Amino acid sequence: MELKQNAVKSAEAKERMEMDGNAIYLGNLNTVEADLKLPQKGKYGSSIQWESKETLFISHTGKVTRPTFGVGNRKVALVATLTYGGEVTRKTFEATVLQEEYKAKIIAVNPLTVCTNVGEQPELSTVVIVKNDTGSYTVSQVSWDPIKKEAFRQAGFFPIHGKVEGSTLKAMATIQVMDEIGETAPHTKRLKEFKGHDVRLEKASEFGAAMDRFLQYVRSVDDDQMLYNFRAAAAFDTKGAQPMTGWDAPECNLKGHTTGHYLSALALAYNATEDSALLGKIQYMVAELGKCQTALSEQAGYGRGFLSAYSEEQFNLLEQYTTYPEIWAPYYTLHKIMAGLLDCYQLAGQREALDICDKLGHWIYNRLSRLPKEQLHKMWSLYIAGEFGGMNEVLAKLYAITSNENYLMTAKYFDNEKLFLPMKENVDTLGNMHANQHIPQVIGALKLFEVTGDKAYFNIAENFWTMVTQSHIYPIGGTGETEMFREPDAIAGFLSDKTAETCASYNMLKLTKELFQFNPRKTYMDYYEKALYNHILASENSQKAEGGSTYFMPLAPGSIKKFDTHENTCCHGTGLENHFKYQEAIYFHDQDRLYVNLYIPSRLDWSEHGLSLMQNRDRDGLERFRFYIEGGPETTLMFRIPDWVSEPIKVKINGESWRDLELEHGYLKLRKVWIKDEIELTLPCSLRLVDAPDNHTLKSLAYGPYVLAAISEEQDYISWTYSEQEFLEQIIQQKDNPLTFVLDGVKFVPLYQIQDESYHVYFKLAR
Repeated sequence: MELKQNAVKSAEAKERMEMDGNAIYLGNLNTVEADLKLPQKGKYGSSIQWESKETLFISHTGKVTRPTFGVGNRKVALVATLTYGGEVTRKTFEATVLQEEYKAKIIAVNPLTVCTNVGEQPELSTVVIVKNDTGSYTVSQVSWDPIKKEAFRQAGFFPIHGKVEGSTLKAMATIQVMDEIGETAPHTKRLKEFKGHDVRLEKASEFGAAMDRFLQYVRSVDDDQMLYNFRAAAAFDTKGAQPMTGWDAPECNLKGHTTGHYLSALALAYNATEDSALLGKIQYMVAELGKCQTALSEQAGYGRGFLSAYSEEQFNLLEQYTTYPEIWAPYYTLHKIMAGLLDCYQLAGQREALDICDKLGHWIYNRLSRLPKEQLHKMWSLYIAGEFGGMNEVLAKLYAITSNENYLMTAKYFDNEKLFLPMKENVDTLGNMHANQHIPQVIGALKLFEVTGDKAYFNIAENFWTMVTQSHIYPIGGTGETEMFREPDAIAGFLSDKTAETCASYNMLKLTKELFQFNPRKTYMDYYEKALYNHILASENSQKAEGGSTYFMPLAPGSIKKFDTHENTCCHGTGLENHFKYQEAIYFHDQDRLYVNLYIPSRLDWSEHGLSLMQNRDRDGLERFRFYIEGGPETTLMFRIPDWVSEPIKVKINGESWRDLELEHGYLKLRKVWIKDEIELTLPCSLRLVDAPDNHTLKSLAYGPYVLAAISEEQDYISWTYSEQEFLEQIIQQKDNPLTFVLDGVKFVPLYQIQDESYHVYFKLAR
């Protein structure tokens, strides 16, 4: 009997330690630059002792010492020893400590030109663009000399100087005073996207299958668990739900962000499927969040309209310039909640969701309108703590819906001069900036262009997109390493297990789609296809409907994907949405043109134009696509000619070759009255090698739209002594699977098809 009791106690102790181990939360260990708080006591009673395997960078008590610049980031194993009831267990955490930033010397300051109307005080930037001794560009704070108002009583040009922080060099701005700058007006997009169930993916395709897996997952999510932190903040009963975990755990300062993404995922999924079960979940979530908002507004110390999974304290602390990890991006979390609510309104027709968001908009305006411009800029410049996601976008959208001018004003409170000034001037200062902190801000700038017509905002977005896609991406379309942009074309030195944060590609695709609607350039959709096929599609586990997503897409030799299912990282949040967006950019239209951008098996119902289209891909390869079209008046079909097409395209209409091909800006243009027609489009493709821009011996392999990865557990780069031509001649395409290639026993397959195997996206050619 005693042995049995001891065994029960031992089992209970082990279970409690396991629960404590799973509940340990140390923050974002992928990018550590501040001291860690290492808990000494577990949530369920275990005692915890800590051991660092590299005390030079993290002490046993969690003190962080960052490596000096040039040493590189350092991975440190932290071992937690848990004891309870005489039982002992251990759990290991891996932290990446970021090296210190380079203390650059400023060698030049770019001049500025600022425009103003006669009699109006000019808006001078708080930063200037500077060139460093490394040859790279960054921004630095500037204090301008006092301006005399009488200087601007007539049109002309007036110089002004300023003191640059960290330098003896002077800044110079030319103020151009004009009789009238000119008014701006909202700018309408040239192309419209299809809504709702108009576009349906073929379930047999890789994209349709991925959507179905995530449909299974979101249907299974416990809504009460997603509401747990909001109900706890409002002092409501949590209805027996399990607490959220990871970045959304009750003790985490980012809690609430996953719930916002979940709202968006439900709305996107309903928009794609019109599934009534999803609508029921949306209605329940929105109604319960509305109750939480009402309860919080009635509590002492809360502003009217406030809604979050925690109190207002984080917002108070941000205004005092409190740094991460004491607070963690309160406006970032708020953006996810508001974006989710607006998605529920716009995609699922939930008026209450708009009402909740409207009240939140009032709360933000009341809070930020009392703060001086300088304070706002300093808040937004704080690393992580000041990250605000796409607050400017969601407020501009709220303004477009409600016409409340306060929301437009508040959206502009989030103008980030450290990013916007160099993007406006078309100077690449992105090196060592946090990638996904800034991409949403640019999406917001483009939305501000749409609602105001201010061309400067469009230039910011277009210049940023061009910089990123030309100089900061890997061949899979992803960007950044350890969440950070690197210097232009710096790829070979940053092939690690923390490349290509999935959130960044989610937002780059969003930006690309919006830019394309204003200006339908083929290059936008060439990039869109690259990132969609090779990063987003590759970011989910195709073997299980578990809702997991990759945080990073590792590109180091012998990498293995890791799918986040419980950590609730930022990429788990965007990952909930990604797979309900595949159909978004396949087709766009204007009054009588239909753009076919992506070659994804799907059905389109353009009911307002009386036209339907079905797109299929031949099973024997990637090159041949068939389109079946019915009805409609005379219509122009625009087929994108991808950048991977290796030979002239071929077209047949109803079985007859169409030789008089008309091309327009990289699109095949076909115009006629479509009655009941079949188009056969052949887009020839072949294998091609892509160099790392800073090391031409490092290559990646692609076929059509797909980046191919070599399956191998080798931890160093696989190396061949072939020339490029010999390599391409020696590699063999499998007859039974046209997307599988073999060279010297090494198999190459599309990155999206790899799940648990070790792989290599880059390899070496010695000749």
